[in-house]
Amino acid sequence: MNLLLVLILGISLLAGEVFAGKCRTYHKVKKGESLWIIARKYDLRVKDLLRANPKLRRAKYLKPGQKVCVPHKKKIVKKKKIKKKRKVYKGYVIYRVRPGDSLRKIAKKFGVSWREIKRVNNLKSDIIRVGQKLKIPKKATAKRTKRKVRRHYRSREVVYIKYRVRRGDSLIKIAKRFGVSWKAIKRANNLRSNVIRRGQLLRIPVPKRAFERRYVDKPKIRLSFLPVDGEYRKSPKGLDIFASCGDKIRVVDDGRVIYSGDDLTLYGNMIMVEHTGYISIYAYNMQNLVEQGDRVSKGEVIGKVGIKPGSGRCALHFEIRAKDGSVLNPLEYLGKK
Repeated sequence: MNLLLVLILGISLLAGEVFAGKCRTYHKVKKGESLWIIARKYDLRVKDLLRANPKLRRAKYLKPGQKVCVPHKKKIVKKKKIKKKRKVYKGYVIYRVRPGDSLRKIAKKFGVSWREIKRVNNLKSDIIRVGQKLKIPKKATAKRTKRKVRRHYRSREVVYIKYRVRRGDSLIKIAKRFGVSWKAIKRANNLRSNVIRRGQLLRIPVPKRAFERRYVDKPKIRLSFLPVDGEYRKSPKGLDIFASCGDKIRVVDDGRVIYSGDDLTLYGNMIMVEHTGYISIYAYNMQNLVEQGDRVSKGEVIGKVGIKPGSGRCALHFEIRAKDGSVLNPLEYLGKK
C-alpha cells in the first residue's frame, strides 16, 4: 500500500471540484514522487488522476520516468431536479426504495407509522432493498392503527455488553455513551446506589437492534493500552492524549506501517499502521521512528510525542478506523477481553 490509502480513508481535506478526463499535460514521474505529491502540484485530487489513468489503480508504486496524464479542471454543473408525482393506487402511494432508505425514514417522510407500512406490504422483517416498491398508506388510513411506541424492552430484545468502569465514569456518562437509560444499567446490575468504582465490571443492557447496527458489523478490536500515558480528550475523529514532548509512542497492536510522513499539514508528522481488520493512526509526532513497509510488534516504540498544531501543548492524536475508512471510538475497544 502507499499514500493512496490515506486518501481512501478520507483524511485529506481537499475536495470540491470535478475534473474532465482529457489530459491537460503529461507529468514525468521523478524519484520519490507519489500520486499525492503530483496531485498537490497540479491542484488536483488523487482520484482525478486515477480517473484519467485507470492503469494506476492496480499499481502499488510509481516508477521514475513514468508519464502520468494530468486532466483539466471542470466546474460542477448542478442540474435542477425534476420532482416526479407519486402515483396513488387505491388509497396507497407507490414508493420505490432508494439508497439509504429504511422503514423508519420512509415512514417519517410520509408522516405514517413504519409498522403500518410493514403490515400493508406483508413484510416479515424490517429489511428492504433498493428498487423495491412499497405501498404507503395515506395518513387517514395510518392514523387508525397507530400504536404508542414502547419505552421498555423485553428480555429477549436486549443484549448485555460487558463494560469495565474507567476513571471519571458515572452511571449517567456510561448510559449516554451506550445510548441507554442509567436506571436500566442500575437495575441490570442490582446496584443499591449510584456509586460505581474504577475497575468494576458492569452489564450494559443495549436494545438488540441497536447492538446489531452499532457493533456486529464492526471489526473485532482489543486495545489493552493507549499509545502514550496521559490525560485524554475525545475529538471528532479520535483521542487527543496530552503527554510530555518526546514521550515514546507505542503501537497498540501487531501490524505493518502503511504511511509515515508529514504530507498532511493538519496532522503534522503522522504514522498509519495496518492491523487485522482495522487501521491505527498516530499524529502530531515530533519524530517518526518507523518507515513505510516496516513490520511492527505490539508495544514497539514507533515515534515521539510532538506539539498539537495551534495549541502549544504536547499531545498525540490517536485514531482507529475500519478498513472502509469509518471512524471508530478507541474508548469502546479499550480494555476488552
